[in-house]
Amino acid sequence: MRMIFPEPDITPTSGFTEKVDIFKRKDFGDRLANLIEKSGGSSVIALDAGWGEGKSTFIKMWRGYLSNRDRKKITSIYFDAFANDYQEHPFLALASEIYQLIPTTDKKKQEKFRDNLSQATKSLTRGAIKVAAKITTAGIVDGSDVDSIEKIISNFKSKEIDEIVDEKLKQAKNDKSSLQKFKNHLTEISQEIGDGSPLIFIIDELDRCRPDFALELLEQIKHLFSVEGITFLLVTNRKQLEDSIRAKYGTEINATNYLNKFVHLWVELPRASDKHNDHGVTFLKYALKEMMETDEKINNTDTIEILAALVEYYKPSFREIERTLTYFSIIMNMSGEKKYDSIFQITIAIVCYFNVYQPNLFRAIDSELTYDQVMNKSRLDKFNPETDPHYLGVVKDIIKYELGDKETKEEIIQKNSLFKNHFGRPHNSVIKEVRSWLSDIKIN
Repeated sequence: MRMIFPEPDITPTSGFTEKVDIFKRKDFGDRLANLIEKSGGSSVIALDAGWGEGKSTFIKMWRGYLSNRDRKKITSIYFDAFANDYQEHPFLALASEIYQLIPTTDKKKQEKFRDNLSQATKSLTRGAIKVAAKITTAGIVDGSDVDSIEKIISNFKSKEIDEIVDEKLKQAKNDKSSLQKFKNHLTEISQEIGDGSPLIFIIDELDRCRPDFALELLEQIKHLFSVEGITFLLVTNRKQLEDSIRAKYGTEINATNYLNKFVHLWVELPRASDKHNDHGVTFLKYALKEMMETDEKINNTDTIEILAALVEYYKPSFREIERTLTYFSIIMNMSGEKKYDSIFQITIAIVCYFNVYQPNLFRAIDSELTYDQVMNKSRLDKFNPETDPHYLGVVKDIIKYELGDKETKEEIIQKNSLFKNHFGRPHNSVIKEVRSWLSDIKIN
């Protein structure tokens, strides 16, 4: 069994293929495209989903769909904020993505765009550079040393201050003109590229990049790139982005209201969790299949059903499911002949799942917690056999067996034949054995 879930094979033009679009999100993608196409203007839409919920995979498929629609095709730009947050200023990074769409054969258009961009960049960076430079050369290192800064500034000659202020006043009008000229040119370019449809600028991984970079991106989009002909789609985890705002401006700020200054509309990436259509279970079975070698399979279907029951009950992210399967693969590959033992394989699955979803649970078992305390910590005490996956009952029995006395173990063995090994003898503590193996393994 492969250790790593392979990245889906999505080409720039493949779109929503049956093999990769396992959640049937093509209809949602079509509705999103229609919304953007008909809305026009200079809107900013945010696509919200939790960590590891398949946002980037959806966007890759959606871009291919946009470029190959049966009706009018839509041009899109993809910008990975996390991959670019090493850059100090996002303005040039965003502008260069649009520049790449200008045909290399059209030298005049390229030159005109560069000229407008150059003037706009100068206007943005001009500011109070001279004052900052004088303070820096005066020997101030700690920016928080307000008293020292005030002392240095007080030593400036009046004439020096006047020169700086006069220069700034003279330049302000030119700077404003340069920025507006850039925006006008941006409108012209985007409408030409879009050819009647909006140019969709996708900003992905906004929640994963540096908080200051993410917030500056939002500011730049609002003030410099919000023009007729461009629609921004921000792909992010709203909660994480709001946490970045609080980290920057303090916990007292209303992060939701702050974000609403930049985003016109929020849409959620759909995730079904119905009893007969659970996206988590769908992904689990898809990922298992993709991680198997050719002609390999898990013969013990109880193991798959145990994992499916845990996923259906706890609703983990797809990334957490993927990590669970990585741990499961590692332990299975290390187990030799033991992996063919039904109870051993099932217990591996259970321990690997909680190792990702609730890592402190089995550490708690090592600390001599009672069965009832473990049930409470795991929320399995809320298990309802009438409505919840019945395989959760097996999970409870395995934990009860591990924590039980001799009489309890015998009772469980009589109740469930899974608890006897190939020689008819009860199993030893499998949870502790697997836990000891996992304690030496850390995956990124």
